[in-house]
Amino acid sequence: MIRNYFTLYHAAIELHERLRGGVVAEIYSQDKNEVRLSFIDVAGQHVQIVVVTHTPLLSFYTREGVNKKARDSASLMKETYNKGVSSVDISPYDREIRIALADEATIVIQLFSSKTNVFLVRENHIIDAFKQKNSLAGQPYDGGSDAAVVLRELEKLAMNKILFLEQFNSRDEESIAEKLQAMLPGFDRSIVKQMLTMTTDERSPEALFITFQSIFYDLIDPKGGVREKENGEPVFSLLHIAGKETRFFYSVLEGLSYYSIKMCQTLETQEELKTVRKKLKREVEKTQKKVEGFNPEMLDAFARNYETSGHLLMASLYQPRTERESITVKNIFEPEAPNTTIRLKERLTLQKNAEEYFSKASKTRGKLKVMLKRVTGLEQNKKTLEELLAATETIATLKEARRFIEEHSDMLGNTGALASKHNRSLLPFRIVQLSRTATLLVGKNAANNELLTFTHARPNDIWLHARGSAGSHCVLKGATFQDLNEIKKAAEIAAWYSAAKHSELVPVMYTLKKYVRHGKNLPAGQVIVEREEVVIVRPSKIDLPDA
Repeated sequence: MIRNYFTLYHAAIELHERLRGGVVAEIYSQDKNEVRLSFIDVAGQHVQIVVVTHTPLLSFYTREGVNKKARDSASLMKETYNKGVSSVDISPYDREIRIALADEATIVIQLFSSKTNVFLVRENHIIDAFKQKNSLAGQPYDGGSDAAVVLRELEKLAMNKILFLEQFNSRDEESIAEKLQAMLPGFDRSIVKQMLTMTTDERSPEALFITFQSIFYDLIDPKGGVREKENGEPVFSLLHIAGKETRFFYSVLEGLSYYSIKMCQTLETQEELKTVRKKLKREVEKTQKKVEGFNPEMLDAFARNYETSGHLLMASLYQPRTERESITVKNIFEPEAPNTTIRLKERLTLQKNAEEYFSKASKTRGKLKVMLKRVTGLEQNKKTLEELLAATETIATLKEARRFIEEHSDMLGNTGALASKHNRSLLPFRIVQLSRTATLLVGKNAANNELLTFTHARPNDIWLHARGSAGSHCVLKGATFQDLNEIKKAAEIAAWYSAAKHSELVPVMYTLKKYVRHGKNLPAGQVIVEREEVVIVRPSKIDLPDA
């Protein structure tokens, strides 16, 4: 439901409350299919709207704080910078969030599954766009004014059972789901599917009407929640259905941000596993080619020929030597075979030449022994790689995928399937990847906390700990004090790994690691903290494969 009309409707209301009276700070893109709209609200707080265009699994979400722009980012729609925000609303006709600016321009966030885009509109014409700028610039923008007004149409149906039944019975679509989707604007496939699941008798129009009313009122007054599928993928919904392990949010934007973080982690894990599979296949092929490149039979034949030549020369020591470069002798090992010509070193006697051949035979057998040992090792390595590759095919959940990557990263690093710099299994801490850049390390006990804080943490890493409770030291790497989303998520995990984990809300302090020091005569794991900030969070243990 991340692109559902009602999700965007409530998100637009929340954005209006937050952004009205604020200003546009900047708009930029630092990834090919992602655009970021930065604002400063009336309270002086920074917030970003991140719009993702390349996958239906992500839509848009907000990030708190100042988020540092990458050096190679592309600045967009510069004429909007420092312009005031007058209002935020959603088109009454379709899934477009409109941010009206004080200079009568409008930023339109179009959140269609296949045509997600952001463009700038002035006087009902598109003057700039994130994607397809050249073809869209100058085109008229009508905002779908010819379409049905979503909420008005649904409200009429919800308030009039007879009208609902008339429209339902008058439609000739093939299936009930198609009928409902055609007559209920804003009810996408997922809502209709849920509607049919909840209906006592889906063949009864009256029963469908009762379920429609219930769902419509849920969507008007949502209780957004995020749950996990069996494979670990997150699912976002506005419906008041308390599924197993569903986490509810009273703010739609907060729920979307939580879902988006989880989905980004999901996609990254899936992509990492896909990369591992591809590299494992490549390593299997490379190892097989190496095995095929060895020819132990040829080396064995060389060794036997060298030894035979040595014996034949020893048997012919008293034979006249008419040429210095070679000698032709009778093959005493195969009397029926023709005579054999053996090459010689001119300056050496026949006996010395024989010794040379015996030496060559010995060295060649040594090489053969090494080769056979190498082939055995390569075949064993290939077998291990094939077993790992087969194991990846049985992975059904994201936790299994992450556990596989963590448990085998040392072996994968040795085989070249993963770069050694990604070999996290060497770190004796719990590890959580909070975003593409931010990683949280969590201590496991007092001695482990000491090791984490005073050996692995760098001075400008962010250090976290549940305030007033015993618990794990946590170190957030790859984030700054402006990355409030990452800090909040790290604080939730720090709260879970504390004695206060079963409390509804837990205060968590955070500061730079350089302001954490040993206290005189304090036991291992106990520290003195200065310049700390405090955030109040709900404990969460998400995305810890070894938890």
